Amino acid sequence: MNLILDGQVFALPYISFIAGLLFCLLGRKLLGVIVILFGLIIGYTWGASLLAGIMGTTIASSPWIQWAAGITGAVLGLVAWKLSMFLIGTIIGLFVARGFLPAVPGVAHAGIALTCGILVHLYREPVIALLTAISGGFIAAGSAVILMDMVGFLSAVGIPSLASDNATLLVVILTGIFALTGYKFQMRDVNA
Repeated sequence: MNLILDGQVFALPYISFIAGLLFCLLGRKLLGVIVILFGLIIGYTWGASLLAGIMGTTIASSPWIQWAAGITGAVLGLVAWKLSMFLIGTIIGLFVARGFLPAVPGVAHAGIALTCGILVHLYREPVIALLTAISGGFIAAGSAVILMDMVGFLSAVGIPSLASDNATLLVVILTGIFALTGYKFQMRDVNA
């Protein structure tokens, strides 16, 4: 969650807010695009750190590292979308795991991602709707809190900074609201 609130994932929070709402509300229908964009995001953030470590340099010293890793992540996302629903569920599950549990070891992220992949394979429609609603809601909520801070709303209601526990709690609450709304919106035509 710190990546979103620190502004490291999205430099333009109003664009990421709109993208998050689109993922949240139209995730099932935009699945291929979502996987490619998540691949770009994962590659740009975490893949860049891995690549910089392998090369023995820092991300700041070579800005092309982030873009190379991001484009690689997007291409891998496209390949994953073409391969199977299992891999799509795994990618979305990894994004959700990394977003909500950034301090947990990578093995736990892999376990959560694999579980999500199996669930998507078995129960495609509701699980994809749920995972895209949660991940899109998380992006929208984090971006909304950044926007609230930019206009001075957070300080007006007594939240001193984005690093405070109250800001994190606000992101969690907004994520829940957005995710529930997005899931209900996506599932409106599945059960009909």
